[in-house]
Amino acid sequence: MAEIVRRRTPFNGQRSATAPATCAQRHMWNLIQRQLPDASFYDVTHWARLPPHAAVPDVLTVMGELMGRYESLRTAFGPGPDGTLTQRVLRSGSFETEIAATVPGEDPRDVLRAWRRSMRQTAFDLATAPLFRAMVVVTDGAPVLAAFHVSHLAADLMSLRHLAAELARLLDARTTGRPAPPPAAFRQPVEQAEYERSPRGQALLARSRAYWRDQLAAAPATMFPSLASDTTEPSAPDRYSAVMDSRAASLALPVLAERWRVSTSAVLLTAVATLLGRRAGLPVCTLRLLAANRFAPELRGAVANLHQEVPVTIDLTGDSVPTIARRAFAACTTAYANGLYDPDHAEELLRAAERERGTGISLSCCFNDIRATHETRGGPPAPAHAVRAALADTVVARHAFAEGEDFFLVVDDEEPGRLRLVLNADTRAFAPPEVHTFLHDVERLLVELIEDAPQQTRMAGRSA
Repeated sequence: MAEIVRRRTPFNGQRSATAPATCAQRHMWNLIQRQLPDASFYDVTHWARLPPHAAVPDVLTVMGELMGRYESLRTAFGPGPDGTLTQRVLRSGSFETEIAATVPGEDPRDVLRAWRRSMRQTAFDLATAPLFRAMVVVTDGAPVLAAFHVSHLAADLMSLRHLAAELARLLDARTTGRPAPPPAAFRQPVEQAEYERSPRGQALLARSRAYWRDQLAAAPATMFPSLASDTTEPSAPDRYSAVMDSRAASLALPVLAERWRVSTSAVLLTAVATLLGRRAGLPVCTLRLLAANRFAPELRGAVANLHQEVPVTIDLTGDSVPTIARRAFAACTTAYANGLYDPDHAEELLRAAERERGTGISLSCCFNDIRATHETRGGPPAPAHAVRAALADTVVARHAFAEGEDFFLVVDDEEPGRLRLVLNADTRAFAPPEVHTFLHDVERLLVELIEDAPQQTRMAGRSA
């Protein structure tokens, strides 16, 4: 087992500040409050390889510089005098880092995995900054890996990817004697809150409010009619997760995306929506997408929680799968363009729509594509026979992921050349064997679509 030493590192920023919370912060606060007492449920972890020749003090110094640069990492949250959520930026302080020295034969990644599990057992006090912890793994006296663990109120996954890249760049400059690269232009959360209250920000929120109204009018009451009519207590386990690592799906997505002139994410979403619609016997499928909300140049390099979950309804009618895929692509583009919204307004619209219908509306069906490089095209397209042959390499197994939704699908590409799908579902909607079956069905449908002629006119509702 790795030998662990804890260090506290100081940080200093340019200011302290108190401001209203942003829409994304309020959205995440609401999600966390529903999950209590497990406030760590929405924490985020990300790791990075470190450049050679760095020493542990170099790593800690650069981490302190990043803490000073990005105010979200040193922000606390709580109700203000009027009861609304407030962000409070701390100017200076310190954060804890665990330094873990591996023993001979120990994989540094195993040390990080163990640390991540332990962090999930130690909830942040959201009223006390910083909502940030770090770890450095040392092998043979040299730091080789670093990881960040933050509350999702402080930062989203895209932020941590940016933070890891910044850490590597600054360390490389520090250890080679080159000038430190300047940060890309970015907006702090305090300024984001100001923007949302500006005339332009209010116009965007009004547009997204109209989008929500239209989506709620089009959405079915539920994607799981049997679940809605089930009045019995759910049997244990209430949630079940499985993970599929598929080389076949990874090969199929870029081929179909090129053929249909859509994104690979839209291809996968089309397959998932088709299967869900078929299960429910519905001509449409409504899911929540996770919008990054980084369209503005000054938000692309921001370190903050910017993401919000936005509904999208996909029309599954017609006999051409490519047409449905292009329809899904357009619907997703519109959804992401309306990803910034006031969560309180969205809740009001949902309750109003339920009163008008006289029934509840469940949006507890989520598709989350977190791939970092999902639109990269690499090499010639795989032939159909190679895609089908890759089915033999597919692995599906139970997974520890636990999400409080009827259906939550996470898409990742952590292992090069393989697509990873993690599906968590309510066992009343999907019995555990059906979770495995659904993952296989997604993969099989993609392979069959590859084998179809480019001028596909086959109905989307055909058997997978």
